[in-house]
Amino acid sequence: MHLLLLIALAASPLEAAQQHLAAGKLDDVLFELEGKTFDASETPKAVVLLSKATRAALDKKDDVLALQFAQMAKKLDAKHPASLEASARASFATQEFAQAERACDAWIALEPANGSARLLRAQLAVEAADWKLAVDQLGQAKLSAEDEKLAKPIRARATSEMKEKLASQSAVAALEKQLIAAAQKPMNSPSFARSNNGNSGSGDVVIYSASWCGYCKKAKKWLTDHRVSFVDKDVEKEEGAAAELAQKARSAGVRPSGVPVIDFKGKLILGFDQAALEEAVR
Repeated sequence: MHLLLLIALAASPLEAAQQHLAAGKLDDVLFELEGKTFDASETPKAVVLLSKATRAALDKKDDVLALQFAQMAKKLDAKHPASLEASARASFATQEFAQAERACDAWIALEPANGSARLLRAQLAVEAADWKLAVDQLGQAKLSAEDEKLAKPIRARATSEMKEKLASQSAVAALEKQLIAAAQKPMNSPSFARSNNGNSGSGDVVIYSASWCGYCKKAKKWLTDHRVSFVDKDVEKEEGAAAELAQKARSAGVRPSGVPVIDFKGKLILGFDQAALEEAVR
């Protein structure tokens, strides 16, 4: 016991911190290294150790401690790959996404073949719904077996979202043409006559939607959550719905570029505009 105590007392702060990290004593790692300075030969070792401590803290769900370790590493050498990794991971955990992206991009610039860096960048891209970037990063990554397990669902989701986005863009373009064509018809055309027979009086809330439209689903959920009764009209499937929407848009002097369009008791709300909806329900 006395021998171990003497060894611990004789150890340098860096050596003692390494022992504490190996034992999982992260608070002691912080105590040993906080405020310390190191010579040129020790600084890189300290940065790497702090990066490992950052990941250990994140594994223990202690985001605050992880951020402290990352900031200490940055203070020692902000351009070291391990420091950038610590900053990226700690910022990601605390939802500082812009900062995490900057640190991760700098990490990749220094170590372009680092699979863990590209996996983290793909995870950040998913948070921003930048599906193409996520796929591109994983396509350039040489991943370990462990990282590949994490990458597989990301790759599948990003690929699926990209396909859905392309399909939605095509559907929006087709819908725009449909609305333009409907708006060009005279008011006394049969399609307008049919639309006037629908359940769309000034006392109703009507949402003009399409089955593929994600924002339509969000708008309908918002209305339901706020206990607003509404009539849902699919402009692609329901006869006369596109013509009815075109007529209302023409009367209101607006030109919808897609859906959803919400007729809130006579006032047209273009898109899923929460602020406009909140004002309308007051």
